[in-house]
Amino acid sequence: MNKLIDTFPLLAGEVAKSLRALGHAELARQIEEAVVSRVTFDDSVGAGYIYIEPSRALNIVEANIIGARHGSTITVETEFDAHIDTDNFERVVGIEILAPGVLSSELKSRASG
Repeated sequence: MNKLIDTFPLLAGEVAKSLRALGHAELARQIEEAVVSRVTFDDSVGAGYIYIEPSRALNIVEANIIGARHGSTITVETEFDAHIDTDNFERVVGIEILAPGVLSSELKSRASG
């Protein structure tokens, strides 16, 4: 798919700015460079999820011994009620949008399942 900043520029800009304000400059950089792997939208709750390709590949030990799993969820202050999911290697893996507002139609049109 496309870069997050090209697909959802308003969201990417606001999330990156909020992450920097929270002291998460590296996560903000990842958001600015993120590539969208897929998008889902749940009409019943009016929420979307943007899956992000991890910013770096795991080495053999990380992948086969440690394993990637959920690390943390960071709530950022934006008009979209966004929550950033990271894995245990501090890579951004997704963005949950609970109040998509003006992004609703764009999320729906890009949703893949």
